[in-house]
Amino acid sequence: MNLQIFENFRNECNQNLPKVVDEILSTGKHEKRCAIGLITTDDFYGFYITWDFGNDLNTREYFEWAPDDISTDTNFLYQPLADIIDSCKDMDFCSPSKEKWDFAVSLLTVLQEVINQLPYEIFQKNNFKREDVLFFATMGDGDYIDQMLDTSTKMLNVKETLEAFGVI
Repeated sequence: MNLQIFENFRNECNQNLPKVVDEILSTGKHEKRCAIGLITTDDFYGFYITWDFGNDLNTREYFEWAPDDISTDTNFLYQPLADIIDSCKDMDFCSPSKEKWDFAVSLLTVLQEVINQLPYEIFQKNNFKREDVLFFATMGDGDYIDQMLDTSTKMLNVKETLEAFGVI
């Protein structure tokens, strides 16, 4: 899939996600580890953010974590992605397919780029190392919940993070 269709989403995330991650981490400066999840719908119509702190985090329980109210503006995770979905009129986002999974992997690739570019200072000023924060993305319900969770966890994190969280 041509990643160019994600350009606006990428730009919005590059501009706004560092602030949101900073706000999340600032609420847990005394913690050792944090997990931050980006949760989308079955048809990829936007993301919301959830997070939790602690040493024994289960990403499959993200629905019990802190809600998406850390920042006054997380619309950058919704509208640019909704615009992409609306423009892909020839794709069926409501049923499993090779095209739908290719879209998911392309979206995760863009998130990987954005997360890899988060400034180290955000982690450091909040008493975290980059390796102390596990990022993932998945669907709240739908066709590819487990596949997205597993794939994104491996794509969005370095080996040291995966080892620290017992993912590998």
